[in-house]
Amino acid sequence: MSLSLLENELLKTLSFFEPMSLDLIYLDLDRSFVEENPNLTIDDLELSLKSLINQKKVKKIKIDKSNLYIRNYPKKSLLHRFLKKFSILKTKR
Repeated sequence: MSLSLLENELLKTLSFFEPMSLDLIYLDLDRSFVEENPNLTIDDLELSLKSLINQKKVKKIKIDKSNLYIRNYPKKSLLHRFLKKFSILKTKR
């Protein structure tokens, strides 16, 4: 199994709003993905999450000695932020 496949699946599974533990992530993985990859281990999840953290796509949060993971919300493009700052781009309020 390729790590990039697992990383993509993790990005689909992780929430932008609620931190998730490794157990919860594993339980929320797509059933067909887990069936196609029966050798998937917690170590594989940890390696992929570490890679996603290095890519700044996921954030690790430590609460009461447990590690939780949450997906980083994508930033707007530089052009979008520039236009918004100078009020060229209309925004909803």
